[in-house]
Amino acid sequence: MDTGGKDESNITNNSVPDAEENVVAAEVGAAESVATKVPDDGVVVENIEAVVEKPVPKRQTLPKHALICIGEYPIKILVSGQFPSQKDDVQPVFIDKSSEEITKWSKDLPESDAVLGLDANVETHFWFQVLPYLAQNEDVVARLKNKLLDNQFGVLTVSSSWDGIGSALLPTLISHFKELNMSCVALALLPSRLQPSEAHFNALSSVGMCLSKEPATLILVGRDQLNKYVGVNRNGSVMKGNAVLSCLVEMMMTKKTFVKELSEMSRSFGVKTFTILAATGASFKIYGSLENILDTTLFRPLLGFDLSGASLLYVLLRIPVQLKEKLSRDKIELAVARWFKEKAVLKSIYVTEPLYVEDVNDRVDLVMFLGGFDLKEMLTLMMNKVNAIKTQAIKQGSIKEKDWEGIMKSLAIS
Repeated sequence: MDTGGKDESNITNNSVPDAEENVVAAEVGAAESVATKVPDDGVVVENIEAVVEKPVPKRQTLPKHALICIGEYPIKILVSGQFPSQKDDVQPVFIDKSSEEITKWSKDLPESDAVLGLDANVETHFWFQVLPYLAQNEDVVARLKNKLLDNQFGVLTVSSSWDGIGSALLPTLISHFKELNMSCVALALLPSRLQPSEAHFNALSSVGMCLSKEPATLILVGRDQLNKYVGVNRNGSVMKGNAVLSCLVEMMMTKKTFVKELSEMSRSFGVKTFTILAATGASFKIYGSLENILDTTLFRPLLGFDLSGASLLYVLLRIPVQLKEKLSRDKIELAVARWFKEKAVLKSIYVTEPLYVEDVNDRVDLVMFLGGFDLKEMLTLMMNKVNAIKTQAIKQGSIKEKDWEGIMKSLAIS
């Protein structure tokens, strides 16, 4: 929330301060001295494939985990970034109204097997227009289920919540994943303050419907905060704006146990909503300690929320293998617990085994998933924006008053 206060336990929507800009500039300037080139070891890989008279069909190896991306905004970000084109062990599925439009958004988009459009003459402005279509056309979900065969690590869904398709599909998919006994985590992108009331109506309704589902685990990220993000890539260049989404998703999917671990934490403690504090490409030499890197996450939150109200923490890091001793899992746990001591009373801290990479640089990627904070203030602000639309929708019979009351109950808004 925007509080305007200086208390560091309050995470606000302010842009990155000058001090943070200077640190980022220093990191980029140091990139020249911290080489990222892979040494030429002279290894030659020879073709060892045997020649046979009749080619034997290659046995298809199905992906072990899945990524579902819904909506133009997140799809364009992911297909223009390094992920998912460089990860052949992930089954990506991109969903929007038109499959033809999806394939136009990137020349490098995977084959049509990864594209799923409604491809129907149905109005998709509001969630209540899309839900009946999904209920009457079960083949849409059936096609999606067929793409998720042999899934062992769960499903990560990334979706915009301000359009009719994303706001309707998120709760629908959560229900279907439960039927399939699949672990799932949904990263829901919330609308900008500048977007019209219809966008906030869709988002508020979608979050409420998702929270009414028993296995729901939601990561809430604000579009405004995403667009304002300023950080550093692993190669030392500046990372500005929503490009960080591709980096975050890539890390979540690289950590094969992520979906199951976070969803299990969510179920165990009865906490369904999380958000993210992150630091990307932070030079360990420049910052000097993990605590200093943790400090920078407060400058660039991905949601306005009260940090002091958080009760759960899941920590994911990617670090060069040469820092394995300096940043062992035990040392990370200690540093994180010490850093949070005066900031929040946490019931549980889980630091997952870091992702070790063979980089010659010293850059650390840190992602903290915080849950249990109070959403009421944020949701009430959204509610005030959508009251007129809600009233009109009920009056026209587009939604039932009883159904809306159920959404409000899930959101704990009276």
